[in-house]
Amino acid sequence: MADEGRASLRMAGVMAAVVAVVVGGSVYGLVAESAGKAAIGVGDVEGAWIAEDDGDVRLVMRADGSAELEPKAQAEACAWVPAHDGRAAATWTFGDIDDPRVVHIEVRHPDTAERCYFDLDVAESGKRATVYGEQASPSVPTYVRGGTRAVTN
Repeated sequence: MADEGRASLRMAGVMAAVVAVVVGGSVYGLVAESAGKAAIGVGDVEGAWIAEDDGDVRLVMRADGSAELEPKAQAEACAWVPAHDGRAAATWTFGDIDDPRVVHIEVRHPDTAERCYFDLDVAESGKRATVYGEQASPSVPTYVRGGTRAVTN
């Protein structure tokens, strides 16, 4: 009878060890994956972002969380006719731990108050970014920071 109790305890110990290894491996995988992407800061985002293939497509990001889209940028990111004065104000926030290199942008059309949401995914180099969003044009450009067109990732 005592041997059966010991065998049960050994089996429970082995099962607990297996569970600990599986859970520990999963937690490590999650931490290692997010740790592999360096989070961006205000200095990585602030400034002018200009379309790689068209200098008239500009997005200006400010340190205070505000931004401004010029007419062609509005058309590309939001698929709408630009504002009457040509520029649309926007706000931006950083992505979460799952998206450490993403900036979420909300644009409000000044004439219609229609809202548009899209993401700016900044490359590891900090020099290039891609726009993603439900309303974004399929031909949405790759942006380069500061207007330099010949930039490598």
